[in-house]
Amino acid sequence: MELTQMLKMVRLTEDELIGGFITPKKGYYYIVLNRKDQNGKRKPLWISTGLSAVEENEAEAESKCLSTRIQYSLDLKNGVADKTFTHEVPEKSIAPDDSDENHSANPLFADLLNEWLAFRHPDNIVVGEDFNFDRTIKLNTWAGYADNIKQNLYPTFKAYGCTVQEITPDLLKGHYAYRLKHGKKKATVAKDYTVINQVLNYAVSKKMISVNPNSAITLHKIEKYNAATLNAEQMQYYLEFIVGDIIEIPILLGGFYGMRRSECVGTRESQFDFQHKFFRANHTVTTAVIDKQKIYIPSDKLKTDLSNRTYPLTPYVEERIKAKIAENKELRKLCGSSYSNEWLGYLCVHPLGEIIDPGYITNRHRELLKKAELPHVRFHDLRHSCVGLMMANEVPMERIRDWVGHSDIRTTVNTYGHLEYQSKKKTAKIIQKSLPLKKVGAVNL
Repeated sequence: MELTQMLKMVRLTEDELIGGFITPKKGYYYIVLNRKDQNGKRKPLWISTGLSAVEENEAEAESKCLSTRIQYSLDLKNGVADKTFTHEVPEKSIAPDDSDENHSANPLFADLLNEWLAFRHPDNIVVGEDFNFDRTIKLNTWAGYADNIKQNLYPTFKAYGCTVQEITPDLLKGHYAYRLKHGKKKATVAKDYTVINQVLNYAVSKKMISVNPNSAITLHKIEKYNAATLNAEQMQYYLEFIVGDIIEIPILLGGFYGMRRSECVGTRESQFDFQHKFFRANHTVTTAVIDKQKIYIPSDKLKTDLSNRTYPLTPYVEERIKAKIAENKELRKLCGSSYSNEWLGYLCVHPLGEIIDPGYITNRHRELLKKAELPHVRFHDLRHSCVGLMMANEVPMERIRDWVGHSDIRTTVNTYGHLEYQSKKKTAKIIQKSLPLKKVGAVNL
C-alpha cells in the first residue's frame, strides 16, 4: 500500500507525519524519531526494534519504523502525552542537543542539502575559498543537482529526520540499497552519491563533522554502456540521406568529426575559416530546467581544455556549411522582424531563428534513422561510430584522443578500446602461425 493512501486511511497528512529512520546500534536496528520538546527544540526518540542489524531484517525494521512514525503522529494529533515505548532508550544515554548553538552546528541533513545547494550556485562560489570547492560548476550541472535534491534527496532525508551528525555509513548504504532495489539504475544512484559526498565534505569544512561518512562507502564501477555504431557504408548512406533536413548540420558534425551534441548545437558561423580551410569547436549550447522553466546556456567553456580543438574543413563539409549559412541568411531576409535575433550567427536554428533544442535533435535523429531503415543508434553514438571508423583504419590512439578532445589518453582507451580491431587481427595471425591448422572434412564420431 502506498504511503499516501495509508495516511489517508488514518486521517494524517504528510506534514503531520513525524520524521524518522532506522540505524544500527550495538548490533540491533533502532528507530530514531525526529521528536521535538515543548519549546520546539529537537529531542530525538530512540526505540529498539529488537531486530538484529543484518540485511535480511532491514525491510522488517523499515516497516516497524513507518508503523511507529504513524502511531506516534496520531498520538500527537490526538493530544496524547508522550509515552514510553517498550524498547525506548533512556534519555540519559542520548547525547544532549538542546542549545541553539548545537542545533546550528548540527542541522537536519535535509536542510544542509539546501544550504549547500545555495552555496554551490555558480554565482556564489569564490574560487579557492572553501574546502573541496576550488572551481565553479556549470549552471546546467548545478540545475541537475537542484532537481535531484528537490525531487529526491530533500524529501527522503526530511522524512528520515536525521541531523548531519546522525548520518552514518550504514544509513547511507541503506539509502543507496533502497534506491537500487526499487529499480533505479546504478548511474542514477551514483548521482545521489556525488551530491551527498559533496554536501558531507561541506559539513567537514564547516566543522559540523570531523569525517565524511560517505567516504567509507565504495562506489562500485558502473557498467559501461555498450554503444551501437554505424559502419562506413551505413554512415555514408545516412549523411547523404539527411541532406537538407533541419538537423543535417548536427548529424554531419557528429558523424564526420565525432563532435558532442552540445558542441554541434553551439556551432556558429564565426568558427569557420573558409580561406584557410579549418574550423574550431570552441562553443556549446546546453539546457537546464530551473524553477520549471527551460533555459538555454551558451558557453565558451568546454568539457575539458583539450575539447577546444581545430578541425580541417573538407570540401564536402565546407559546401554543406556554406549552404546552411546561405539558407539562414535568406530566412532572415524573408521573415524580417519575425526572425529572432537572439541566436544570430548560430547554424542550428529553426526557420524563425530560434535555437534548435538538443532534445529535438535526439528525437528527430531517431525518426530519420527509422525512415532510412538504419539500425537505431543514439546521437552520441555517432561519435562512437566516427572513432570506430578511425580505428578500423589504424589511426593511432593519440590522434584519436586529439580528434575527439579527451584530456587524457586513458579516457580514450577506456571508452573506445573495445572498438580496436586491427591489433586483435594481428594477434589472431600470430596464433594462427603458431597453430597452423588446416581445413578438414567432417570427423566421423
